[in-house]
Amino acid sequence: MPPQKERWPASWDDADGLTPAQRVRAVVHAITDGTTARPGQLRGLPVEMILEVERDQRAPMADAYREFLSLIGGGAGRFMQGSDVYHPQCLGLGTAARELLEENDSPFRFEPTDRVFFMHQGYQFEFLRGTGPDPEVCSYSEGVHGDIPARTRASFTEWLRAAADTEIPVWKHYAETVREEVNADGTITAYWN
Repeated sequence: MPPQKERWPASWDDADGLTPAQRVRAVVHAITDGTTARPGQLRGLPVEMILEVERDQRAPMADAYREFLSLIGGGAGRFMQGSDVYHPQCLGLGTAARELLEENDSPFRFEPTDRVFFMHQGYQFEFLRGTGPDPEVCSYSEGVHGDIPARTRASFTEWLRAAADTEIPVWKHYAETVREEVNADGTITAYWN
């Protein structure tokens, strides 16, 4: 696996460099390292399912998020395992986020352009804010920042890259310390080295 600084194309930070779609593809390429995900584990969504995700919330769908759905919207191996980010778990996230805010008496209200795309364990969610091709990401976590979301990344692709930068070394370490066997019933048994 390349060191983190070599994992991303040099043009990533260049203002005239990569398009949002190219940035998403760069992240998908990076996570397809054989450990975080293998090529056969990348499950893109067909157009009909992307439209289902788009219709699930009234907010516009950003180009970068649409590319994410087309490439890995159905799953990507271990990447973001345990979080609601893939289809069909991503359906209803807007409603779930509103309910969480209400439960916590948060004064925050979504804008019409906000699209919730990620929820973790029912206490944390991420949403896109804005109408551009690669909008900023705001995050809410129960009991943090006075129960008001905060801007966490300048763009969806920056958020996605940060997730990859966090998870790739974790799964590499896991693969080096755990041996997995697939049982006859399809379950996996982990043996720690």
